[in-house]
Amino acid sequence: MRGALAAALALALLAGGCGGDTKSKNDYIDQVNKAQSDFVSVVDDSESKIQGNGTDQETAKQLDMIRVAAAKVVVRLRAIKPPAKVRTLHASLVKEAQGLVAAFRKAADAYSSGDPSKILTAKANLGKDIEQVNGQLNATITELNNKLH
Repeated sequence: MRGALAAALALALLAGGCGGDTKSKNDYIDQVNKAQSDFVSVVDDSESKIQGNGTDQETAKQLDMIRVAAAKVVVRLRAIKPPAKVRTLHASLVKEAQGLVAAFRKAADAYSSGDPSKILTAKANLGKDIEQVNGQLNATITELNNKLH
C-alpha cells in the first residue's frame, strides 16, 4: 500500500506565468499547491502508521484520516477561483480529487468491516484506484501548466 499512498495527489503546478495576468495565475498556482502540500503531509503521517503492524481498525482509522484530508482538498479546490482560461481544467481537477475521496472511503469501509475478503480486495483495489486517479490528476496538471505558461 505504501507506493499507492505516496502517489496520491503527487502534483504541483509550476509557478511563473508568461503573458496575461501573471499575479492572478501565480495566486491560483499557490492556492492549488498549498491544498496539495497540506494533503501530502497528512498522507505521509498516516502512511508511516499504516506500515506498522497495526490492526485492521487502526488501518481503517488512518485511511479515513486520509479521506478527510482529501475531502478538505476538494473543498479548498472548489473555493479557488481559477483564471478564466483554465476553468474547465480546474473543474476536472476538482472532480478527479473527489475520486481520491471515494477510493479512501471504500478502503476505510472495507478495513472497518473486519471481513478478510473485503480487506484483501481493498488492498488490491486501493492501489489501482489511486494509480488511476493520479494518472488523471497528472494529465490535468500538465494541461494546466501548459495553459498557464
